[in-house]
Amino acid sequence: MSALPMIAALLLMQAVPGDISAEPICAASQERDTALLHDSRGRPVMEVAINGIGAIPMVVDTAAQVSMMASDLADELHLAPLPGGIMVNGATGVSRSRLFPVDRLCNPLIDSTDIAMVELANSGVTEARGIVGMDQFVGQRLVVDRTVKRIQTTESLPEPAGYAVIRGRSTPEGFVEIPVTLDDVQAYALVDSGAAVTIANAEAIRLLGWAENDPRVTDGGTIRGAAAEQQAIRKAVIGTVSIGSIDLTNVPVMIVDDGGNGADADPRKRHPQPVSRLCRRFREQRASDPLA
Repeated sequence: MSALPMIAALLLMQAVPGDISAEPICAASQERDTALLHDSRGRPVMEVAINGIGAIPMVVDTAAQVSMMASDLADELHLAPLPGGIMVNGATGVSRSRLFPVDRLCNPLIDSTDIAMVELANSGVTEARGIVGMDQFVGQRLVVDRTVKRIQTTESLPEPAGYAVIRGRSTPEGFVEIPVTLDDVQAYALVDSGAAVTIANAEAIRLLGWAENDPRVTDGGTIRGAAAEQQAIRKAVIGTVSIGSIDLTNVPVMIVDDGGNGADADPRKRHPQPVSRLCRRFREQRASDPLA
């Protein structure tokens, strides 16, 4: 049985502007790039305009299928919610969110019209005003480069010097997984730039051969993600995590009990900030259509 842990490549911290400017920022750029910012938890952030109002800081989340906005931002933009809603599945729970109609979401990288943005139920998860999901990068290569503090989209081309190439695979949801080794256990991990901490499910810990009452697993309190609900967690430290030619030691993880058991479980894991401190740049090739 193969494990399917999730991984987050988080970047260095930098303050995020919180005010909305009246200056539009949707001018096309031949290089298709924009400034890279970060929230206080190290998540990559870029500025966008919504309905001609910008610059609005939004997290670029490689494990979000759709784009989201905080409810207070929707109020500031005078957006009335659409009838009904949608169930949001996060790493820490499920919640119902409203949908807000948006005439245009844009910056030099993206330009979408007549879309519905999902309410970010737990807006306290970030100082940014929402999330730009992978629905905005279909068929493109996304480049997050903190060496020059830029985010870019490009066509699929051979990698230039300075990149460690790790061959990944696409998930049914359209995300990207890469092979990792947890101690001596080989697994696949999801590249998740929106995760502020490492999250593993209980099955990933069982695959390591750790017993339920292993002294390495202790109480970790509660955690909240994009969903509104809190979930109890445990914490542990994995001795060695290898990603390509990179070896990390004594890696802390938060364990979310998923109710899985044995072969029927879906072991998933999000990986912590030390990855990005070693991986100064990363590129991700998006599938042709993750939502098809």
